[in-house]
Amino acid sequence: MIQYQIVYYSEATKLFSEQEIIELLTKANQYNSARGITGCLVYANNKFIQLLEGEHDVVVELYEKIKKDPRHKNLLTVIEMSVSQKLFPSWGMGFKFSEKTVLDNLGAIDCAKWIYSEFNLEASPGKEAIFNFAVRQGLMKSQVLPF
Repeated sequence: MIQYQIVYYSEATKLFSEQEIIELLTKANQYNSARGITGCLVYANNKFIQLLEGEHDVVVELYEKIKKDPRHKNLLTVIEMSVSQKLFPSWGMGFKFSEKTVLDNLGAIDCAKWIYSEFNLEASPGKEAIFNFAVRQGLMKSQVLPF
């Protein structure tokens, strides 16, 4: 089945606490799971990058809601494309919070290692956007600098 992906950047309108991120992701996981949406969210230095994927109309509907969310500004669509398979088929929402991973108790996946290992295995526009963001925001230092 053809899937649809959207990747966007945005700036948070305020600093998010760990508790606020947990609440945001808990609601997102519930909403996304019910609609077959998967993806990855990275938050660092008061910026977000998110990849959403699923059926076209469902992803577009969610993205329209996200555009109106007052918790962020300066939203920039990076990629919108159809793909043959999902990048995150089993992730309700992978997540990286600055230098600290949250939501262990909810089964969230720390996607920093995934970003590096998967990007190197097989590049795609969505992976490249997330990887480049992670490098620029300093999330990948331990994985990309020489040991």
